[in-house]
Amino acid sequence: MQTNIRKWGNSAGAIIPAAALAKAGINLGDTVEVDVRDGQITLKQASPKYTLEQLLESSPKELVDINDEDRVWLHSSPVGKEID
Repeated sequence: MQTNIRKWGNSAGAIIPAAALAKAGINLGDTVEVDVRDGQITLKQASPKYTLEQLLESSPKELVDINDEDRVWLHSSPVGKEID
């Protein structure tokens, strides 16, 4: 497949055919990583970035066993240069 590079503000862009997006498993609005090596530009779907809260929310509650020692640790104040 071929496409043309076009000016887009101070950048450049290319129209990616729908068939190429479908074959790559990339959808409109997805975040992609751009890599340049040996004169080639590659796009690949970016790995999702999750917050700790998102990961914990998606964890099955019945598999999480929090004991009293864990509760003390979770509610204790920082003692060094931890980020709140």
